[in-house]
Amino acid sequence: MNTLTDRGMHFTGKLIVAALAVGISYLYVDEWLARAVMDFLHSRHLSPLGTQRIPDLLFPLVCIATVIMWIDYFLLKRSGRDGGKRRFVLLAATAIPLSYLLKTLLQGVFGRGYTRKWLHHHGSSGFNWFHGDGGFPSGHMLVFTAFFAAIWYHFPRYRVPSVLAVLLLGMALILTDYHFLSDVIAGTCLGMLVTTLTGRALEWVYASDRAEEGEKP
Repeated sequence: MNTLTDRGMHFTGKLIVAALAVGISYLYVDEWLARAVMDFLHSRHLSPLGTQRIPDLLFPLVCIATVIMWIDYFLLKRSGRDGGKRRFVLLAATAIPLSYLLKTLLQGVFGRGYTRKWLHHHGSSGFNWFHGDGGFPSGHMLVFTAFFAAIWYHFPRYRVPSVLAVLLLGMALILTDYHFLSDVIAGTCLGMLVTTLTGRALEWVYASDRAEEGEKP
């Protein structure tokens, strides 16, 4: 019981820290950092608008990755192979579409515009509740963090590359004025949350399956 209580307190503490980080960034850092990035790019005769020509491939990427991983999972299960790879594939194949659904829901709720629109149209950088599919939280950060968190969870030797990949993606989204810093922080934290909760749910399923197999004569 004490272990469950300690885990709950630890989990709650992480949520509070994440919420504080998002709040501080939203109130004091987002607008300043976005303007600083724009000024820096202009001083180098660059423009973040150039990246607008790059199509948003997140949805088809999520669909393709999810289908491939579920096929891989069923092939591994059929072959009777168990272990880290099979569990990783199941975790990733579940967490990735869940993270995309969560980002779609939350972006519709918060309705925050993307950084570029705020910079070039001088609108509000705040939330426009229940209007549009804005940029908070960052969908790319949410989905990719969920994936790399699954790698962290099952393959400790790849933890450093996973962290670096998430950091590089976050920096790219900020340095191209695609997202505010708080969008990136929120997406990262939510991606870790989705994979953590999914992993715990799957562990419960594994435990139930083992218990049922042990009861069979």
